[in-house]
Amino acid sequence: MNVRKLLRQPLLTVAFHEREVRWTIGRGRTIASSGRVPLPPGMVNDGLVADSAAAGAVLREAPGFAGSGRMQVAIALPAQRSVFRQLELPPLSGKQFNELVEREIRREMPMLADNAYVSWKRTGERDGKALVFVVGVARDVLDSHAAAAWAAGLHPQSADLRVIAAARAIGSPDCIIAHVEDLEVELGIFRDGVPWIIRNIAMTSPCGEPAWTEQLVAELGRTLKYFRDSHRDDTVIDTVPVSFVGGSARFAVTAGEIGASTGHEVALPPLRLSITPEQETAAFASNIGMALKDMAA
Repeated sequence: MNVRKLLRQPLLTVAFHEREVRWTIGRGRTIASSGRVPLPPGMVNDGLVADSAAAGAVLREAPGFAGSGRMQVAIALPAQRSVFRQLELPPLSGKQFNELVEREIRREMPMLADNAYVSWKRTGERDGKALVFVVGVARDVLDSHAAAAWAAGLHPQSADLRVIAAARAIGSPDCIIAHVEDLEVELGIFRDGVPWIIRNIAMTSPCGEPAWTEQLVAELGRTLKYFRDSHRDDTVIDTVPVSFVGGSARFAVTAGEIGASTGHEVALPPLRLSITPEQETAAFASNIGMALKDMAA
């Protein structure tokens, strides 16, 4: 691969959400333009793009969309039907370590090989053990989003989970992220840059209704309690605000009962890149995180 040539190409990021698709175009970790277009009801369901050809056509024909097959393309994926695991392994090096990780993944998560795309990253060491973060994404979920991008005339080369991309956009190693949309919420707790908890929640009521806020409060409380119960000696997260991103972020931060119920401040976090108009930035957090992803790695 000619890395220099690759890095000169524009980078297009695409995120198919339940009710719309959002995109950005930039170059060299910048964003020059962005856009969003509604999707027909039911086009995305349980993380799957139900009709990839139709979804791709919506994106391809959207006003202002200028993507092409000559661009680098990164897609942001929902967390539905994804598996996460932290492994602690002997700190070997080189090929030996890679082989050990692959062997442990097959032993610990044997079903992943046939049903998921698996990626892993060495994240550091603790108590003489190498720490490895493993994520497996359901094959049909990733395939459906990639097929929609192909149907729009694009050639996707990279993918990441939306909530992990949003954490990259925030740029803080310790954060609580609530990626909130009208009918879907993804929660993530990150410590030292590593996701410890990632949850996807289907909302039973649309954003703006009291039941939406009540469900979000309950799910945030449940997620924070689980983290505290399983990390009793870790108090850092107790002082971290809940960072709201996503299409419904501005509504969520104005709901006073959310902060009051969790004991955390709530905020629209400053992101490492911004969108024009700036008030749209929170909705594009996952796209921004994908724009910051190292495509040449």
